[in-house]
Amino acid sequence: MNHTNILKRAFTITWRYRPLWIFGFLLALCGGGGSGGGNFNFPSGGGREGDFGDFENIPSMPEIDPNLVITLIVAFVCLILLLSIVGIVVQYVTRTALMGMVRQIEETAAVTGRDGWRFGWSNRAWRIFLLGLLIGLPLTILSIGLILLALSPLLLLILDETASTVLGVVLTIFSCLLVGVLLFIISVIIAPIQEMAWRRIALAERGVVDSLREAVALIRRRLKDVAIMWLLMVGVGFAWGIVALIVVLPVSLIVAALLGGIPAGLVYLISRSGWGALIAGVPLALLAIIILNSAATGFFLIYQSTVWTLTYLELQKTEASNQMSVISNQTPNNPDLRPLAPDPL
Repeated sequence: MNHTNILKRAFTITWRYRPLWIFGFLLALCGGGGSGGGNFNFPSGGGREGDFGDFENIPSMPEIDPNLVITLIVAFVCLILLLSIVGIVVQYVTRTALMGMVRQIEETAAVTGRDGWRFGWSNRAWRIFLLGLLIGLPLTILSIGLILLALSPLLLLILDETASTVLGVVLTIFSCLLVGVLLFIISVIIAPIQEMAWRRIALAERGVVDSLREAVALIRRRLKDVAIMWLLMVGVGFAWGIVALIVVLPVSLIVAALLGGIPAGLVYLISRSGWGALIAGVPLALLAIIILNSAATGFFLIYQSTVWTLTYLELQKTEASNQMSVISNQTPNNPDLRPLAPDPL
């Protein structure tokens, strides 16, 4: 396997085929990638009291009906749950769509957004979600158990003795380090298995358990190729983190300051109200940060998904080629060497 060619081809696909971008943006927006927030501190104009409005003259809170408060809290919780469900659905639909779109690009050199939605909005996305539960729930339970076990030496603090306190702290530090290394190793093992299993479901129409079993078998046969690609993607992820820190974050903050600062300044000039300026500027600034970070993270997520899809397709081609070689070696081309049919009785 030529890993360098796969990385280059993945970048070409990510950059050239614009329909992929909307799916990457939605994937990042709905939890496929993290995005940082920002705190905005507006200057006070030299520290003179009242320059930015009378923040100290906050009116007293009116009496509010407790039933109204409970209703608002319940409505807010329901809204959060609804948005979470929508986010999960969009995340798995877009993740599935990206896999199918990359395969179609490799086969036809063309793809549309409609193709992506048609491929993503299917039972494939549901099975990929179930696979995530199959892997994620045991891993979460194991992680919680290991963390609690690592923190258990802190029970020695109950004895209220200096020696037991020191021993408990030392044992906790070492056990936390050990658990951290163990969880890292587990994640290293699971990550490529999950990538291959996702593509067995999306591209080979396999079931949840079958895809997981076949992904493990595939990685065992091609461990070297998969391990090299995983290491390369770790390096790519590290490089992306640097780019996001020194390029994406400053640009997001500058755009947020402009987009939020201009209306905030206008509102303050008109109303001389600091609260009004904050209300006018902060939402727009946060919106700018979310959109820009999601767009940049989405581009990286498209590239990451494309690399693993191309890797899977290349492994499948190699596996099929090896099987054909075995069959051809078992059947000699020379007719004289082929087994004779039995004589009729």
